Parts: sequence; structure tokens; C-alpha cells
Amino acid sequence: MSTRIYAFYNNKGGVGKTTLCQNAASLYAEKNPKKLVLVIDLCPQANISQFLLGGGHAGYKANQRLQSTATRRNIVGFMDWMLGGNSGFTSLPGSYLTQVQPHNPYVTKNLHLIAGDSFLESLTLALNFATMNPANIFAWKEYVTAIRRLCDLELQNSEYEEMTVFIDCNPSFSVYTQMALVSSDALIVPMMADFSSLEGIKGILMLLYGKYPSSATKNYAAKVITFSRQVQQNGLDLPKIFELPFNNFTTNLGVAAAFDAVRDELIEYSWKQYAIDPTIFWPCTTAPTTQKEWEKIFVSNVKDFHTAGKVSASLGIPLHRLPNHTNYTMPNGEPVNLPKKNYEESLKHLETFVAKL
Repeated sequence: MSTRIYAFYNNKGGVGKTTLCQNAASLYAEKNPKKLVLVIDLCPQANISQFLLGGGHAGYKANQRLQSTATRRNIVGFMDWMLGGNSGFTSLPGSYLTQVQPHNPYVTKNLHLIAGDSFLESLTLALNFATMNPANIFAWKEYVTAIRRLCDLELQNSEYEEMTVFIDCNPSFSVYTQMALVSSDALIVPMMADFSSLEGIKGILMLLYGKYPSSATKNYAAKVITFSRQVQQNGLDLPKIFELPFNNFTTNLGVAAAFDAVRDELIEYSWKQYAIDPTIFWPCTTAPTTQKEWEKIFVSNVKDFHTAGKVSASLGIPLHRLPNHTNYTMPNGEPVNLPKKNYEESLKHLETFVAKL
């Protein structure tokens, strides 16, 4: 049995992380029917759960029903169970998985979800206190590795031999985000071609891997407890940077020129970080020796979905299933015509990205 976990994370919000995660997971599940494909919603807004459970109002209502059950078989139910003194678990009281297909006929039966919950953010303080438990010196390590153990046990209790997990992370670096990152194998960092994304990637390198931009910052960090030092002291591993997808990729003249100018700077900076320390990146069969070679391996383009994205999110239809029809009816009864040519490039980009996973 084997499990691979991808974390979709950027400490900058609004980069299209959730949209990419939900569409990539849906397409990946269809292309890999013999694998258990699991999406874990670790964002309190629970947008990816709403999409997978039917989209729009239907998905929202379905997720609210999961939150209102006595057993609460979702991410908050799992966290709540751990807070009851079970952080060192080696078995589970039951499955936290929800099969998506009964709620959404547009996905394959192997796609499952650990649904999000708006109460997750309210548990942050309790989780923080639990990780600093003076009666359990292993508490922090137990909590930040819990998602990995949860996934492994869910796989063992399933009919499948292999599992691929997609975690939609919250931009905040809360304890549940740390749990996602430490438990993951690979890190996918969706970005926009803007200078705030450049600061975002610098922040990730500093926060996760202790790659400080100056000696002054490095010296300051030596005086305080940092996440990267905690990971090292506990003998844990961090995910390797797997891919840097550029969302809202455009080919429109003028806009494209401005986009490419910032995009090139982001790629150059990231390539330099690889040249300095390739061990924080996903291992390559043949290591790249030039920026162009590196870009082909680690960079993806994701064209803005525009109207297709609105229809997809509102109806819970993954992007790769939209070509089945051209006319759709929105939840308010409004008809929408969606010509395939409007999102052909978006779909091509998505397929190229998923082929790398």
C-alpha cells in the first residue's frame, strides 16, 4: 500500500489554489480509477467541499448536513477526536471520508472527501494549547503528523491499494496548516504573476525551509523558535516543492507582455533557489542545468477559466466534464451558453498539469 500527499499552499490568498486543487483532483481521479483519490478540505471557508458536494447552493446544503450530524464525520470531527486525548492514535473510531459521487454525478466513484467545516478556525486555540501539552512532550510531533497517519489508516480500511491525496490548505500558517504541510510529500504553490507572489515565495522558503534572504534575518531567527527548527529537532520531513503553477495565464497582447515580465522574474528567482539548494525541490530523474530546463519541470501555466469557472463552481461540474454540453442552467434558472473554444486552452493547461502528478 502506498500514499502520496500533495499540499496546495501559498501564504498569499487569491491565487486560484482551491480552483486548481478541485479540478486537478477530479481529473486525476478519472484518469486513475484504481486509486483512492482523497481531497482534504483544510480551509474554514470549505469552498472545495461545496464544489465537490454538488456546487452552489446544493453543495453548501450538503456540507451543512455533514456539519450538523452527531458524529461530525469531517475534518472538525477528526480534530475534535484528537483533542479528546487521541493525538497518538494508531487506529480510528470510524472513517472520516465522504464518497463524493452520491452527491455529485459528475465525478468518478473513487473520489472521496474529508469535508471542510466553518468551525475549524474556532478550534485553532484549542489545537495550539494541545500541541504545547506539558504532560506529553511528543504532542507537537503527534499533531503535525496526524494527517499522514489518518490517510494511511483510511487507505488500510479501504478496498484500494494506492491513495493520492490533495489537500486544500488555508493561507494562514495555523496549526492545522502545519499539520497538512508536515504530512505531505509534495508542495504545489499556485502563484499569480505579480510582485506580491514574489514576496509570497520568499516567505514560504523562509517559513518552511529556513532560507532567509539576509544574514541579519538569519541571525534574528536564531534567537526564536521557528517552524523549520521545530521540524528539524523532531526529525521530521517537509514536502518537496513539486510545482509552481501560474494562474490567470494569458495570451492577450499587451496584458501578456506585462504578465510575462513579472512571471520571468518569479521564475528566475525560484530557479536560483533551486541552484542554491535543490534538496528542497522534488527530485528529478535528470537534474536541470539551465533555467529553461528547470522551468519545463517545475512550472505550469493555468489559464483563467472565466465563465467556464463560474459555471463549473456553481454546478459542481469539473472543468474536464464541461465539453459534454454547451448549454447549462445556473442555480437561479438563468441559461448560459458555454462554447468549448472559450476554455479549450484552460482545459489543455489543466491536463498538462495533472499529467505531471
